[in-house]
Amino acid sequence: MKDRLAGLVILGMMLLPSASHAGEPVPGTSVWSLESMMAGLHQVKAASARFIERKQMAMLTRGLETTGTLRYVAPNRLEKITSTPAPETIILDGETLTGTQANGDHYTIALSDSPEVAALVEGIRSTLAGDLPTLRRYYSIDFKGTHDDWELDLTPKNARVRDKVESIRIKGVELVLKTIDVAERDGDHSQMIITPDAQ
Repeated sequence: MKDRLAGLVILGMMLLPSASHAGEPVPGTSVWSLESMMAGLHQVKAASARFIERKQMAMLTRGLETTGTLRYVAPNRLEKITSTPAPETIILDGETLTGTQANGDHYTIALSDSPEVAALVEGIRSTLAGDLPTLRRYYSIDFKGTHDDWELDLTPKNARVRDKVESIRIKGVELVLKTIDVAERDGDHSQMIITPDAQ
């Protein structure tokens, strides 16, 4: 479950607008801020990207690297499709999370049966929707930097989520996400490097 939670966090947080949105003015804003970035996110109806994810885990002597694709379709469908070193999928559709592991095993999680997953999903949805009040309900937020170099630090407020994920650090330029670092409570760490698809 811990790996699925971390994967779900990454799945949602990577889907900021693609490079085609970079530099476009956000209606009603003139200063780069958390509020203006969220206003930009609110305009996104779909996005896709390629990723390289590197994980450092206490149980492994060597880091693990995976690659694949990420997709979002508003308002509530998210996909993380891993292609190497073995095919895996995570799909969030409405109130249900499904996946296929590398060994072929399938799983389904109803959000109503898993409060910690539900809390993460609400944070993800509010980010993708540009819903700052809801994001603040689920995360403590530290936003800093400039239009050309910003950093968003998220700390889950839900204790059960915080038992698994200590913090999420997102770095980007304009409305383009560059990296996501996830620090887990047990000392494991992952970094995802995002390359948005051309739109």
